[in-house]
Amino acid sequence: MKRINPHIRILRQVFLLATLTIVCPMSVFGVTAGRANFVIGNVEAVNVDGSRRLLSKGSAINEGDSINTGVSARAQLQFSDGGYISLQPNTVFRVDQFNYKNKDDGSEKGFFSLLKGSLRAITGIIGHKNKDTYKVTTSTATIGIRGTGYNAEIRENGLFVSVGEGAVFLSNNAGGLLVSNGSAAFVSNINSLPTQSKDHPRTPPANMKDRPRPPPPNNQPFNGNNADNTNPPVNQLPPLPKMLSGDKYTIAYAFYSTATGPGAMKTENATTSFNNTGQVSQLTNFTNFTGDTNNLGTAAVTFAAADGIIGWGRWDGSTIVTGSSLGMGTGLTPGTFHYVAGLPTAVMPTAGVVSYNMMGNTIPSVNDGTTGWKVSGSLSADFSTLNVALNLNVSNTTTNYGVSTASATRSGANFSASTALTTTGCMSACTSLINGFFAGANASRAGLSYQINDGPRNVQGVAVFASPVPPPL
Repeated sequence: MKRINPHIRILRQVFLLATLTIVCPMSVFGVTAGRANFVIGNVEAVNVDGSRRLLSKGSAINEGDSINTGVSARAQLQFSDGGYISLQPNTVFRVDQFNYKNKDDGSEKGFFSLLKGSLRAITGIIGHKNKDTYKVTTSTATIGIRGTGYNAEIRENGLFVSVGEGAVFLSNNAGGLLVSNGSAAFVSNINSLPTQSKDHPRTPPANMKDRPRPPPPNNQPFNGNNADNTNPPVNQLPPLPKMLSGDKYTIAYAFYSTATGPGAMKTENATTSFNNTGQVSQLTNFTNFTGDTNNLGTAAVTFAAADGIIGWGRWDGSTIVTGSSLGMGTGLTPGTFHYVAGLPTAVMPTAGVVSYNMMGNTIPSVNDGTTGWKVSGSLSADFSTLNVALNLNVSNTTTNYGVSTASATRSGANFSASTALTTTGCMSACTSLINGFFAGANASRAGLSYQINDGPRNVQGVAVFASPVPPPL
């Protein structure tokens, strides 16, 4: 066998490498995901191989890059799908995986990590159709999107997220929470359920443009090479799945009035009116009280969420009630009204045991003014025996009310339970009332209202559950 001169072999390898470089340019920086649209101060990109480079306007942002902003530095990144990320000072943000080829066919992907600091984000095409193609991972929870603009901040005590447009879904080992426009949420650690919060991320715009520019007349796609960003694509934010107003809804609700005390627990049909942001604004023609109407009135919507199948929320303040059958007199003056509304499952499954994870809840209203209440739990349904098992925990730093029942009574899509609580910390003989229903095709959702009576204390709210695997028909 003829031996090849080592020098010739090396020359051939060099020639082959050069040829491949011309035909398929190689880059240690990976796929170009976007560009730096705006940079203030010291902003550095660290590639997967450890190489570092300072960013300026027009610098490429590549898959695998970790973007670090200095003490007083900021950066706005535009990605090739039209999404924007504005990084605040002292932030570390990583582009884990990115794939977009000017179409949303399921192959697109935008996976990121927020390792430190805070950001403001407006999503682009990725995640528009397939929600699983976009996520931001943090040490406490994963941020999924429903087409949105949102803010996120990592502090010493956890993750804070707020939504300005659309919705995000926070999930971790404990469960998930849908956070809709105008709302905020907090997650303390990976094993703690995300909860609603009045504290928003501290992410001021600081004169940075956080909205995309209007599209050019020819609507040319961003190709990753336009350093001046003069022709970005249309950044259309898909709206929240709409809940359409109608008279076929089942509602479960609980309320408290400073004038009349706690309200009766109910699950019944009612005409439900949703506004453009998915909030319930009016409930009329209740099954048992046809003449009654409950309007938002001057009360404030302190929380509202919907996923197109089921919606839930809380009103605080003075609502308007026509008729008195609901026990609210002329309204809640002032008070709280918790609701969950959905189209009840028309054809219920008749076999199988299905588990449901908590999808969201309202912050409980408590008549004695105690704060810091959190809600967690799970639900399962045996569709062959009509049994519904529930484990619900409503707690703060001093008390944990554990509502547990293995056999809530189910009739059609509705279920209910009345149980005595043996929870340590009860001031009196604790009792609870539960009223709920299944919603969506194949009973994919469940919603319930609850009321806990502990002597002088009364606690109420609503919770919503989702089945990861729809039960069989």
